Amino acid sequence: MNSPDFQKLPTRLGVYTLTRHIGNRGEAALYLATQSHVERGVVVEVLPPASDHEAVQAFLASARARVAVSLPHVTQVFESMVSDDIWYLTQERPEGRNIARIARDKGSLTATQVCVIVEAAAALYQDAAARNVAAGGLAEHDIYMRKDDCVSFLSPVQTGEHTPELVPVQQQSLALALLPHLPKPGTPGQSRVATLVDWMLNGYEGAPLEWSALADTAALVREQLAPQIKKEQVSGLSGVTRGAVVRQSKRNRRKLVRSLIIGGIGVAVAVVAAIAGVCLAPSVGDTLPANDGSTITCRRGKEVVHVDVRPVSIREYREFLLVFEDVQKLNRDQRRRLVDGVPSDGSTRRPADWDAQWEAATQGKEYKGKILSLDSPVVGVSYWDALVYARYREAELPSARLLYAATAEGGAERSTYEWTTDLSPQTDIYRAGAILLAPDADAPPLPEPDRSTRNTLYGFRLVHP
Repeated sequence: MNSPDFQKLPTRLGVYTLTRHIGNRGEAALYLATQSHVERGVVVEVLPPASDHEAVQAFLASARARVAVSLPHVTQVFESMVSDDIWYLTQERPEGRNIARIARDKGSLTATQVCVIVEAAAALYQDAAARNVAAGGLAEHDIYMRKDDCVSFLSPVQTGEHTPELVPVQQQSLALALLPHLPKPGTPGQSRVATLVDWMLNGYEGAPLEWSALADTAALVREQLAPQIKKEQVSGLSGVTRGAVVRQSKRNRRKLVRSLIIGGIGVAVAVVAAIAGVCLAPSVGDTLPANDGSTITCRRGKEVVHVDVRPVSIREYREFLLVFEDVQKLNRDQRRRLVDGVPSDGSTRRPADWDAQWEAATQGKEYKGKILSLDSPVVGVSYWDALVYARYREAELPSARLLYAATAEGGAERSTYEWTTDLSPQTDIYRAGAILLAPDADAPPLPEPDRSTRNTLYGFRLVHP
């Protein structure tokens, strides 16, 4: 029998006809193939000819590990063999096509397809971890999908046992496989799945999320994109939340404020959190009903926090000023706690143009092109003003990431720039003293080097424990 010529396909290797090279796994090459006589489709993983003894032993150890383990959504691994002094491993060919070919023909994957892949990968890796099985990353040639969006994978099993250090490798590999094939901007769900993929690539605040949280988030996005969802619920994407999904019983699921945590690239995404078809986070208009304490529940690392749906209002800020400016209402220790670390500029914490704001709000007049009410967002505050107010309310200012997580995409535009506590979530934005999120959710954050600036575009909202 002639030795296989891997430069000229198709070529024979033992009882298999290799038809197409689809990728590489380490030193080994992957080929689609058919098995003679039974006409069975397989994937053949071929170790390079003349590999040394150490490489052969490592290949065989990997083969034994994969043959011994069956995982969700992973096709069966058959056996390792040698032919013409070439070692190879055979595995059942997944149904459908790999994601690179699907994206090439369709232009990209859909958001739903991305979510299904993430959910399937999460099931695979959670099962592997539960069984103490080491599983490596998935490349685009390992991920297959049928026309009905059923997903299957080539086996990522490795030798050894599961360790927590494998999780970021798994997530980053999947992210890199999906990244070139994400939906095009402007298509349904594009920004949401882009951020989902970014969490896998970069983690949240430097730490990977649990696979269960990623799976729940992907399921929620897919649910909101499902055709049966009412049009008014889909339009609620303008007022939604982000963060790892807080897991609850099915009985309480409809009552759950489900949110997503933003990753680090500044892609504005959102997921509908609807109860009986009503969006939990209404858009912020020129005038607002009284802030009734409504909050959006998000996860900040391992901590659950509650972000105000609306910015602090003129009414609320005036109540604070009445206390702060009255020497009889705050003792020395209370005042010291509020202003600790705040530059001493002699300020009474009054916003810029406060008298004009207050007059317009109390009389329903126009201010800076908007008709105000007492429940309109207060503006003209500095970062330090906002910080002192937050301490007064025993709350905090949100980080840029958290505020991205708690505000909406699309129609639910913010009405002011809003102060945050940290640097920009977008890596290409100037690292200023503080970052303000723009009224337009699609606009980039605004760097503000001077936290003492009182601009009549600047407002803020609170985060509560």
